[in-house]
Amino acid sequence: MDIANLTLMTGGRTIIDDVTATLSDGEIVGVIGRSGAGKTSLVKVIAGLIAERGGTIRINGRALSAGQRRKSMEITYHDGAAPRNQDERLVDFLLLSRMPYKKFMSPFSDRDRQIADEYAGLLSLDPYNNEPVGNLPGGIMKRAMLAHSLIRQSHVLLLDNPTDGLDILSLNLLKRTLSHYVMNGDRTALVCSNDLNFIFRTADRIIVMDGGMTALTGGADIMTADMIRKFFGVEAVISRNVYSGKPEAHFFPDA
Repeated sequence: MDIANLTLMTGGRTIIDDVTATLSDGEIVGVIGRSGAGKTSLVKVIAGLIAERGGTIRINGRALSAGQRRKSMEITYHDGAAPRNQDERLVDFLLLSRMPYKKFMSPFSDRDRQIADEYAGLLSLDPYNNEPVGNLPGGIMKRAMLAHSLIRQSHVLLLDNPTDGLDILSLNLLKRTLSHYVMNGDRTALVCSNDLNFIFRTADRIIVMDGGMTALTGGADIMTADMIRKFFGVEAVISRNVYSGKPEAHFFPDA
């Protein structure tokens, strides 16, 4: 996906300011920034939920309007919204994500079921397969909604704050599952999150948003105490994970 000179204005105020970026296949891109920096707006514009004021978004070289992106099978937008039918069994709810690929008047294919089972397993949802989604514990419901978005296997996966409310186990499962999602090099994931440590553990490339612009982009090495102070207004100490070598931020209040 290629994003060029993307601009969004609301009420005479610039929300997204001339953003240009390329999301490569096989890549997980993390988007971070303080509240109001434009993270969620950027993801919604890419998804076609908000029409851009200027710029272009191309998928596989083809420019798509906001309306085309919103309806495209090549893009899946995840915001964690709960399903409408709370009585549906989890296994059936997950399989519904494959509906765009289902042939009219035909059952779901073995391939559809295989993909649904695969992601249910990756997110450790198997024990809940026969539970109505309305009975699922809160953390399990969040995992179920993530699985539903992943199972569709769109070319571009857009995750808006998927880490909110996830416990440590769920965060680790999501990290593993996102890596699996892009591993074949034919899909990409854009993850917008307030959890800096998750993004720096998971993403191949990080975009720092500030004032609606891409203020900084790079790999894990951009996480420094100076960067966090500049763009988030807090003090932090940076260490290295003993297993992965990735940076981790430890925050503390001003003295």
